[in-house]
Amino acid sequence: MTTDVRTAPAPSETPARSAGSLLLPIAGGALIAGSLLWTAGLLTSPPQDSMADADYIAALARDEGRTALSALLLHYGNIALGLGWLAAPALVRGRRGRIPAVVGALMTVLGLISVAGLVLFDFWTGAIGRDLPAGTAGSLFASVNSSAGVAIVGTVTLLGLLGPFVAYAGLARAGITGWWLFAPAVAAFAASAAVPFSPLAHGAFALVGAVPVVVVGLRMLARNRAERSAA
Repeated sequence: MTTDVRTAPAPSETPARSAGSLLLPIAGGALIAGSLLWTAGLLTSPPQDSMADADYIAALARDEGRTALSALLLHYGNIALGLGWLAAPALVRGRRGRIPAVVGALMTVLGLISVAGLVLFDFWTGAIGRDLPAGTAGSLFASVNSSAGVAIVGTVTLLGLLGPFVAYAGLARAGITGWWLFAPAVAAFAASAAVPFSPLAHGAFALVGAVPVVVVGLRMLARNRAERSAA
């Protein structure tokens, strides 16, 4: 007499999602929130009579509360956008588009974080406009802006303007987004460069330029929901 002992099959286990997967929805939300903060920061910027340094200093000095509000919105808007863009290449799963997605995202993050630092100069600029004679404030402002360090940071900020276009190309090539994202991005970029600064106008341009960024953020949120459902 033999005894047939059979062992029950082990229950199937679904691999747990990594802690890093939690960053995808956070990054997607950061892109959306950062776009709104950046737009709000431009809309609340103190209006200035012209692009001359003297008028810029006078505008920031005129209303300390509005200057602080705008600077803070722009500062944290850039930081949120930088955090979000750092995770954007995670949407690309194959070989197609991954290099431009990574390169564009890194360019964008470096530029945005640099802008976030420069925006804090608004507090200083407003203070010298209030506390110093106009001529002295203008000379000090020009002296600081002409320094090599500020010139380097200002050059790096250009990466934040060009990087998204490289990233959009990578994401489109990977099939994550459509090539149509270039339309609002280019339109907002061109309009912002062509029109003298105005809070209302440039806030509107920022809102148009935010469309492709928000789309990328929504793709992140959708990918997270899909992966969570499959887990």
